[in-house]
Amino acid sequence: MSSTATTPAPIPTSSVTELPHIPIPADGTPLGAQQQQFNTLIQQIAAQRALLAQWQQAQQDYRRRYAQELLPALRAFQALLSEYLHWLDTAYARPDLSKADRATLADALARMAADLAQAAQDPATAAAMTALHQHYAPTNAPIPQGRGRGTPPATPSQEAAQGVDMESDSDPDLNDPEALQRYAEQQEAQWQAQQAQAEAARAAHHRARQRKPSAQERQAQAAAQQASQSVRAVYRKLASALHPDRESDPAERARKTVLMQRANQAYADQQLLELLQLQLEIEHIDAAHLARASEERLQHYRHLLTVQLQELQAEVQSLRAQLLPWLPGSSKPSALRKLLRAHLQQLRQDSLHLQDTMRALQTDPQGLKAWIKAQRHGQKAQDS
Repeated sequence: MSSTATTPAPIPTSSVTELPHIPIPADGTPLGAQQQQFNTLIQQIAAQRALLAQWQQAQQDYRRRYAQELLPALRAFQALLSEYLHWLDTAYARPDLSKADRATLADALARMAADLAQAAQDPATAAAMTALHQHYAPTNAPIPQGRGRGTPPATPSQEAAQGVDMESDSDPDLNDPEALQRYAEQQEAQWQAQQAQAEAARAAHHRARQRKPSAQERQAQAAAQQASQSVRAVYRKLASALHPDRESDPAERARKTVLMQRANQAYADQQLLELLQLQLEIEHIDAAHLARASEERLQHYRHLLTVQLQELQAEVQSLRAQLLPWLPGSSKPSALRKLLRAHLQQLRQDSLHLQDTMRALQTDPQGLKAWIKAQRHGQKAQDS
């Protein structure tokens, strides 16, 4: 729901009243072609008005339930995820982790912290995750070994004492300068390879974030940019027709002043239906006038109604595209309710899974090693 369109105000009663139509004469004389086409347009407009009102109401209901139900659940999940990442951050200093384990853990922490920092609803969580990401993100220097956040970096001598690679089966002879040199060159080569891999991963991550938007994303962006174009166009026509200063007759000026006030309010509320209703009133499209309208006048009305129908259809499509760009174009307003229920259910499942994972990691000494191994395999599978 990334759209910046204004939330529609409740539909005014005057804009959803029954539209006028041409009744069949009492003597049973069939309606003419122009009259039949007029009635067909009226029926189509009524259907589009009802559909637009349903989408607007569905949007209001979704945003209300989002604020009352989904947003609190999302914040609770993000707080749990933040606690999870802080635990992993502390576990980074465990002495039983090898250099490769810490590299995998650091990569996972940097990635997960960056994602949470961007999505966090709570500013404090976002700031903490940003700091966590910056701490573990690849830099021009190797990630210091054997420390968590807040621990001073180890000096080269300390790193040598700790062992550069805890997975190594054979350590160099500290009394053999040539062996030490070969060992240093080997470790340097390994570090360069790790840095190259980290840089490639970071570049791939950057490219993924900078990728071109999909067709659905472009459709949603275009819809957001074009939102309420119909409202603006109709309002301009009304403002031109209703300008009170252009009327010399005091009674007509007073009538247009009232209508212009209604038009201004409808435009401020982004209410296309109310603006279209004003169009009908200005054109005197009511039962009394329709009964004696000439063919030429009916043709003029048909043209006006055709434009109204197109504007309504465009508004419905624009609102649907803003709300549900990832669903088929035939989606109904009820899809918003289903979408919210699905999001809530997914959040609950994710929270339960995260709680189970944290419990397993905290109670099983080998759980963290297994988790790191799964992360390593997952990253390899993603890179291949």
